[in-house]
Amino acid sequence: MPDADVNNIRLYYEIHGEGTPFLILNGLGGNHLEWTTYQLPAWSREYQVILYDHRGTGLSDKPDEAYTTRSLATDAIGLLDAIGINEPAHVLGPSHGGRIAQWVALDYPERVRSLVLSATGPGQIDPSFEPTRGIPAHVVEAMVEKGYERYMREHLGGDFFYSKEFLEEHPDPVSKQVDLYFKHPTPLRNYLRHVIARQTHQTLDLLPNIKSPTLVIVGEHDTATIATGNHVATSKVLAERIPDAELVLIKGAAHSFFQEAPEQTNKVVLDFLRRH
Repeated sequence: MPDADVNNIRLYYEIHGEGTPFLILNGLGGNHLEWTTYQLPAWSREYQVILYDHRGTGLSDKPDEAYTTRSLATDAIGLLDAIGINEPAHVLGPSHGGRIAQWVALDYPERVRSLVLSATGPGQIDPSFEPTRGIPAHVVEAMVEKGYERYMREHLGGDFFYSKEFLEEHPDPVSKQVDLYFKHPTPLRNYLRHVIARQTHQTLDLLPNIKSPTLVIVGEHDTATIATGNHVATSKVLAERIPDAELVLIKGAAHSFFQEAPEQTNKVVLDFLRRH
């Protein structure tokens, strides 16, 4: 089981394929397995894909301490150092991972060959919508009512992550993807610490400082306004404020467009990486 000592903790990682390094930052509470069904077979044919679990998640150490998206970015670079990746890497982050990826590009620009920000945002973009700076009330209420595992299964397999049409037509793939989370589940305390890190993320005014070639990609139905706001709207802000960023909407898909439309999404990502 490969692991690396990074910033006084142990991070679990895997390397697949050869070529230019391609670092993947997981979404909220997720683990490396979420990429193995649909993306890894395609991406590892052309790139050295580096999967890992953030501190507090999956198979990595789980210190009981506050996390921030910026400190998690430091872990990402620390991992590259620990495994001897010195050349610039392509960096992809979905949702919470996309917020971490922004800090990677801002604080370590020389380490980023290109940046893929998927279904994510820079923090508060609308003064009339103030994201909760702690754990959103609806999350607390649902967990109290249902318990952690039931809440997570319903959330990860629900209509925030997938379009209603996809849920009706493809229940088995959705169920299998949810099961991957529970092969290495993130403990509740650590999950909530990552929620707080997501909710306190703010890079809006710093986006013009990102100089890496950037692709912003989002499902066209990723428009729920809970927690961090409408991801289509926040993605448009990212694309507008990051110099020369490209914006792609995945038709018919919601937050989990990597699983809902893998062929289309993989093509968009690979076409972008090949140009950089």
